[in-house]
Amino acid sequence: MAIKLSAPVGDSTRITKPDAKAGEGKFKPVKNAAADVELVRLMLKANGFGSIKISGKCDAGLIKDIRSFQKKSLGFKKPDGIVDPGMRTWKAGLAKLQAMIAQDQKVAVYEVKEDGKIKQVEVAEFEAAEKALRHQILSKANMMRGQADTWVDFCDDVEKTRQAEEGLMMAITEFTMSTLNDDTDPPWTPILNARSEASFLKTLASQSKPDWKKIQKQDAKATKAYNSGQKAFDKFIKARIGTAGKAVFTLEIVRETSFTVIEVYATARLMATKGMDPVRAHAIAAAGTEAMKSSAGQYGEYLAGNKVTFDGAAKKVVLDTLFAGAAGAAGGKLGGAFLKGIAGKVAAQLPAKMFQTFSQKALTKFMEKMLTTGVGQEMVKNAAKEAIMLFKPLVEKGRAPNQKEVTDAVVKILSGGIMASGPMKSVSSFGASYISKSQGFLAQKLVPSAMDGMVKKDLVARYGADVVEEFSKKHGPAIYADVAAAVQDKVFVAYGNKVLESSDGTQSAKVLQKMMEETLRKDTQLRKELAKMVKKQAEAKLDKMAGAKAR
Repeated sequence: MAIKLSAPVGDSTRITKPDAKAGEGKFKPVKNAAADVELVRLMLKANGFGSIKISGKCDAGLIKDIRSFQKKSLGFKKPDGIVDPGMRTWKAGLAKLQAMIAQDQKVAVYEVKEDGKIKQVEVAEFEAAEKALRHQILSKANMMRGQADTWVDFCDDVEKTRQAEEGLMMAITEFTMSTLNDDTDPPWTPILNARSEASFLKTLASQSKPDWKKIQKQDAKATKAYNSGQKAFDKFIKARIGTAGKAVFTLEIVRETSFTVIEVYATARLMATKGMDPVRAHAIAAAGTEAMKSSAGQYGEYLAGNKVTFDGAAKKVVLDTLFAGAAGAAGGKLGGAFLKGIAGKVAAQLPAKMFQTFSQKALTKFMEKMLTTGVGQEMVKNAAKEAIMLFKPLVEKGRAPNQKEVTDAVVKILSGGIMASGPMKSVSSFGASYISKSQGFLAQKLVPSAMDGMVKKDLVARYGADVVEEFSKKHGPAIYADVAAAVQDKVFVAYGNKVLESSDGTQSAKVLQKMMEETLRKDTQLRKELAKMVKKQAEAKLDKMAGAKAR
């Protein structure tokens, strides 16, 4: 490897003279050309001298490094701080410089921009940094999405209560709180926006080749939305605590509603002061309130002169408390074997006509993911609550339900209402139209793209640019539609199942279709087949047109 200096580098005030014994001729003037200076700095660096920063400027620091190298490596008694082309200092450092450059040429590098400056980093370093950054962004996105799910779950409970799904008294309580204070209404806009922006950030960071500019922009947007959601939810919880406390102590309401207000107040209080998640807070509040209510009921029976024994009253209070707490906690973050056990059974109950293009495997995988989302957990929670209360008479008689009975009951209840849920409506809508929409995507986007690539180049080389351009405008759309229609439905069905398997129920039908189109776009083999088909049809048409002109 030939590496040469064009002129001396270093101290322009030379203190040394040529050494005739060493065969040195007349020294050349010190020029400190930028390229030479940079090369000397690299040589010093390769030999363990000098700074990591490489530049083409000769300064006092460089001259000091040259002298240090001459003294320590060459044994100069009076180092002159000059590197002359082809002489002792240059020759002494050349071998390691050549080795370093040879090694650098074997290492692939990326150019990255840091603090406004372009620098080169090795591929391994770049990939490690990218991996760490991706992990950091995904962790942040998952945290924000998980917290937003918790807010949404709690507000869903409030809305269901207002619709009397938890009983008339609970609905009256929520109505009372809403009347007393508008701030007790769930802050839907900020918390749903926080969840949506966090989900989009997760989607961007999960891509195989992330667009970091988009991720950076979305990270800032998602963080802002999350902070707004947190602020709105905190205000909502504080309003519920204050309003519930006022209702308990100042309003004259019926006994049943009083206990319900206490339960609402206790749930909000546990979340705000103890940092509990809504499920655990509701379980504790429900159990404690039920204990008070049941005890008060038994005492009232006693005062009324009805026959009440200590053992009987104690058993009644314990059972009421147990079932209230279990129902309050049911469905929390249910996972693992339980959810996997019911996912396949629920998928098998779905109407065949509505999901005929999807495989049982894809439906089961989708169901497993969907049941772990906020919406899915809410459906499981409500089904589990209902199942638990169904078994109360059985437990009072002394027999607890077994695992199969509980699972079958939850599956039956869940299957009865799951088709009305948002996730299943989205999947049903997607399943009903994705084949026709995907054919349209091929005809309008993917096939024309294949035509505009290598196909058009080959056709131009054979028939001429003007002929091909005119042909494309006149006959292109019809050929694109024919090629798209020729793709067999089983191809779309295979991709449809892949999309369903990757979905967790939070995507709308529109987003699922976008995922489908992106999957088709990324299939290199499919694009090659489309290019081959469109080229064949175009050539047949052009040959026919050329033959007609010749006649």
